[in-house]
Amino acid sequence: MVATLAAFATFSPQLRGAIDVADQKHIAGWVHDPQTPAQSIEVQLFIDGKFIATERADQRRDDLVKTGATTQPNHGFDISVESLNLPNGEHQAQVYAVREAAGANKILLPITTTPYTFQVGQNRER
Repeated sequence: MVATLAAFATFSPQLRGAIDVADQKHIAGWVHDPQTPAQSIEVQLFIDGKFIATERADQRRDDLVKTGATTQPNHGFDISVESLNLPNGEHQAQVYAVREAAGANKILLPITTTPYTFQVGQNRER
């Protein structure tokens, strides 16, 4: 996977991330906060607006360090969606960073400006 610096989200000045892969098997990408570079962030995956899973973005991504996206490599996530048996057609994936808010509350911040659209199944003629 290659991290693309242009894919940085701008919803939070501190939050950076991208969805690198979305298909019928998995949704993968990365997210981190430059103000806390050693801390991994909890993420939540939604497909077609429905909550799917929560995971910590703590998988090793050396490419992030090589491209200068972060100084620490442990900010990747790879969430399996194979068991969902998504129907053929177009789907949208959105990943949110779970952040602390006032008191015990938490907020969700999208890591990309728009959902990642992907296809399941072969829709092309051969």
